[in-house]
Amino acid sequence: MRRTLLFALSLVIAAPAAAQPREYRPAQALPELDRGSLSSIVLGQERSIEGCASRTDAAAYVATVSARVSPGAAPSTLYGARIAIDVVSRPRDHEFERCVRRTIADALRHSTYAVGRSVSARHTFQIAERRAPPIERPAPPFDEREVQRVLASHRHTLQQCLELAGVPEQLTLRVAVRPDGSLVLTSADVPTGSASRALGCLSTRVSRLRVSGRPARTVAVVHTLGVQSRAW
Repeated sequence: MRRTLLFALSLVIAAPAAAQPREYRPAQALPELDRGSLSSIVLGQERSIEGCASRTDAAAYVATVSARVSPGAAPSTLYGARIAIDVVSRPRDHEFERCVRRTIADALRHSTYAVGRSVSARHTFQIAERRAPPIERPAPPFDEREVQRVLASHRHTLQQCLELAGVPEQLTLRVAVRPDGSLVLTSADVPTGSASRALGCLSTRVSRLRVSGRPARTVAVVHTLGVQSRAW
């Protein structure tokens, strides 16, 4: 009997503590969507609309966007609201219009507003004129004389790689001209007494040169350069 009374007493003491409700934490109330906030969301997509025009290569210069938002299931927010987007471009470009509709709807779905009533907004966007792609001009035909002129015009720069002293010498370069107009040194007959780094220096400096003529395939060119030795 005594054990029964003690067990009942412990239940009475524990009951008030267990029955206490948890601390109430009210959820943050969302601002309600009105015409001004809807307009701000739509107007904020101007750069995205320009992006749609670029991606679809649209010829449209004007896009009129009409947006209507109606409450969805409670609690109604933009994420679950009924959204209708209509886009009319001039001249009409349906692929561009579909891109704009998706862009505006996605921006609305990810905005934090409560929807208590139907709201509409309508705005017209001027599409910036896009630059026409540059006209590709055909490269001039390859001419070995151009390669010779380019190498001769850099005689002084190439000569610096040799660091020669004594009588004038000749430098023979064997150069490959690639189809993109770039030059590559394949070998060189450097004068006796040239610096040990001469070949590497010549290779680097020749690789910086280009010609405007474009050969159909890699062409080998031999160039002989008169070298004026440095006085000591």
